[in-house]
Amino acid sequence: MKQSLKMALLTAAIGFSMPAAQASIINFDSLKGEIYEGGDTVQADSSFKLSVLGEGMAGAIASADTCTIIDCPGGNDTPYYLGLNDGGLRISNDTGFTLSSFSSSFTSPLLANIPFSVANLIVLGKGIGGESFIDRFTLPGQNSNGQWSFSDFQYTANNRVFTEISFAACLTTEAGACVAFGNNQAQFAIDNINVAAVPEPAEWLLMALGLASITMMMRRKNKAQNNSAGIAS
Repeated sequence: MKQSLKMALLTAAIGFSMPAAQASIINFDSLKGEIYEGGDTVQADSSFKLSVLGEGMAGAIASADTCTIIDCPGGNDTPYYLGLNDGGLRISNDTGFTLSSFSSSFTSPLLANIPFSVANLIVLGKGIGGESFIDRFTLPGQNSNGQWSFSDFQYTANNRVFTEISFAACLTTEAGACVAFGNNQAQFAIDNINVAAVPEPAEWLLMALGLASITMMMRRKNKAQNNSAGIAS
């Protein structure tokens, strides 16, 4: 077997043995009826820290059968997180993680007929190197039945590695420009946050050392074979 083919097979074997990024879909199915103030922690996923941003009552867990005080969205039969009164939700993991998708909707504080999109979901990210990112997603308006509804969003820059991401909403003008403060009216619902924790640096170091050891062993074996061939001739 040619040396290049051996190396290709070895590389493939090592690739299959590498631990993949630890995918996780953060949902709130295990939480029911919780109400949070700014600074509280949401115990939704053991691999990530979820912190409530804002002042006073800034977050809650709601579902289709419990959300009766405000105009909550449809299209989701499981518990989800509500960012209330201009509040937000921060997800953090010191070793780094990626974001690929989530579901979200605007949540009106009052029952009202609002026939156009009134809010953007703002996604603020802090990269593994300390860099900052900001992305905006337009939250659709009410449907033909006058109801808000969850929509699925893809985070296209899913190769970014973050240490933290914050979700918050801003009210918008009819032209789509964000209003700086919503006077406790910028509310949103979010669920099924698809994230993946990247392997810790120690794991990558061990893999690199293993690859180096295998390469050295192959070189020694090849050298020994070449020496034997030289003696035989």
